[in-house]
Amino acid sequence: MALGASILLARAATAQARAGGIVTDTCQSCHSGGDGPPTLSLSAEPATFNPGELVNFTLIVRSASMKVAGAFITSGGLGTLRSIAGEGLQSNGQGLTHSAPKAAVGGAVTFRFAWQAPAKPGGVDFRVAALAANGNNSPTGDAPGSAEFQWAFGCPAQTFYLDLDRDGYGSKSFGTLLGCVGDPAPIGFAAASGDCDENDEKVHPGAKEICNRKDDNCDAQIDEGSAPVTMWPDLDGDGYYGSQVGTSKIGCGDVSGYAAEPGDCDDADPRIHPSAVEICNLRDDDCDGDVDERVRPRCGLGWCARESNSCSPDDCRPGPPASETCNAFDDDCDGEIDNDSCASGFTCAGYACVPRAEPSANAGGGSTAGAGGALGVGGSTMTANAGAQNEAAPQSGCAVAVFRRPRAGRGRCETGLSVTIVALGCLAYSLRRGRRRKK
Repeated sequence: MALGASILLARAATAQARAGGIVTDTCQSCHSGGDGPPTLSLSAEPATFNPGELVNFTLIVRSASMKVAGAFITSGGLGTLRSIAGEGLQSNGQGLTHSAPKAAVGGAVTFRFAWQAPAKPGGVDFRVAALAANGNNSPTGDAPGSAEFQWAFGCPAQTFYLDLDRDGYGSKSFGTLLGCVGDPAPIGFAAASGDCDENDEKVHPGAKEICNRKDDNCDAQIDEGSAPVTMWPDLDGDGYYGSQVGTSKIGCGDVSGYAAEPGDCDDADPRIHPSAVEICNLRDDDCDGDVDERVRPRCGLGWCARESNSCSPDDCRPGPPASETCNAFDDDCDGEIDNDSCASGFTCAGYACVPRAEPSANAGGGSTAGAGGALGVGGSTMTANAGAQNEAAPQSGCAVAVFRRPRAGRGRCETGLSVTIVALGCLAYSLRRGRRRKK
């Protein structure tokens, strides 16, 4: 018997405006000024389902002020996403995107699609990105939004928690994933929650509490029951000593002028110690042996991005551009990702050139189409008048970003799009941007 799990709305992914579709994960760089992210909901029919079953889903984008909306949907490569005739979605890359933006009715836009579950029980993570647009022919006044929706099918549900420090304990606040009870935790996740410091693998529930002024076992107490340790003079009072010189004392972080933690590389400056935040000042603030790592001014776009030789932006020189290729990266340093990287008739979808999708026959008018047919959806109908606005396509575009660990994208606004359909819908999907090039 299939056991459906609760739907989990997680983080925001986000999307980009483009009439016929483009694979990306954020449009916040280009679209802004709306009344706040739209509300997204996703429901399944049936609500619980078995492995191998064909399931129908309804996505609703809600925003009181929007005139049109677009969406991109991916299942993380699990199962098979299928479009339904008349619903305004089509395959693009590894997901479904709108064939043309849909007009809002009563502050809502509905997209329906189907998903063929795989034969093996498990969990599925639908990632949805949408744009609630105002139809003003520009990227202003538009509101991007996104969410994750998760189901477990064919098994009792098990929640796994993102485990950044790989200590076997995760944290709900960083992210979750559904799977089956008894399955091993996916890479980067843990079956147990409650980690109070995902940056330290020594800190987690059940860890041994030691005398270090930290909550090692995540019970909201510090140093309880821990044995006193040898402390050495801490000349600058920052909680770290520089060397084991002078007279030591026994304590637990409570002896004035002494510290139990070593590693201070400048015991005359309380701003410099192992847990300090690195700032650009030509000094090793966090005592890791590096100076100003990752905090110096940067200049240039994409492949040309470089760090300054000093803390002054005037000393920064961008690198030389390269030829643009389809790789989810700005190789030629013009602020656009993968532009003109594919032959005529093709578009870049992540890391591959795929045939450019054409708008569907139902995208341009106010006709209705049955939602049934081979996919087994009931005989419901809905109006598909996505092209009724017939507005000129606004400039748009944005950068691909890692979905699980969001990163700021660079703006990508381009012209020259078709004006026969509204270019206000949003596309997004979770391509890993892993092949970041080093300077």
